[in-house]
Amino acid sequence: MGYESKYYIVKKSKDGVLDYDGKFYAQNIAMFDMCKFPELSNFFKKETDCYIYSDDGNTPILKDRYDDSLKELSIKEALTALLQAEEGNEQYRRIAPFKSLLTALNKDSNKWENLYVLHYGY
Repeated sequence: MGYESKYYIVKKSKDGVLDYDGKFYAQNIAMFDMCKFPELSNFFKKETDCYIYSDDGNTPILKDRYDDSLKELSIKEALTALLQAEEGNEQYRRIAPFKSLLTALNKDSNKWENLYVLHYGY
């Protein structure tokens, strides 16, 4: 098997309401499954101050499958990290679509507030 990664693009609410473990709710905007690509996940070091809900809409996600805290980067930081991780890995087919998504969100950053990328290991 091995360590795999999903990346959740989220909009943090930061409405002053702290829920689980003193964290803010974050709305899922998109999820991208990069599978095994540690070259990117290694850039995610900062623990996030938010949580998301699983697909069932009821179960809060505060940690990943390995019981590690969710880590975050801003959209711009995640795009920069992906570009650096891409060096030497240009043939990995999942890079291009994820890069396109992050590029589009970064370009339209004035249309979004508090947009972040969360790393979830599984």
